[in-house]
Amino acid sequence: MLPLETDLDRISFLSKKREAENFRFRAFLKGKDDYKIDLLVHVINKAVEGQIDCTLYGNCCKILRPCVTSNEIDTLSKIDQVSRELFIARFTEKEAYEEYLFLKDTPCKYLVSKKCSVYDSRPKDCKSFPHIHKKDFNSRTLSMVECYGICPIVFNVMELLKIEYGFG
Repeated sequence: MLPLETDLDRISFLSKKREAENFRFRAFLKGKDDYKIDLLVHVINKAVEGQIDCTLYGNCCKILRPCVTSNEIDTLSKIDQVSRELFIARFTEKEAYEEYLFLKDTPCKYLVSKKCSVYDSRPKDCKSFPHIHKKDFNSRTLSMVECYGICPIVFNVMELLKIEYGFG
């Protein structure tokens, strides 16, 4: 495997520089077999995730807002020692076209020195990020392009996927 890029400033810079390329790659993938893409992405992701410790970065917590379920709101409101109603009013919001509640502040209120202060109780959306391990990668390529400049795992998986497909 090639050396991985983990410098967040460089990843951000390359994301801007390669934005058009990444959208072309996204369109290129739409013409490929979804099952084969999933197999390849999952192999690449496993190798990349094994080499990158997300807790060293916390970049997703600085920029993204996770979706929270009703049970997660109950858990987080207990951690914060506030009522469920107050937690919802103060710390969540609904997106215009979404039915879900999201934590509303960035960086996340639970981010402390690049680490999640409620790590064991963090929302499922956080635990699952960057969602590369899930099926149907090709249906999430827009979010992958959006997270390419944020997450070292997404960045490296996408770059290695381009190499595998001889794209570029």
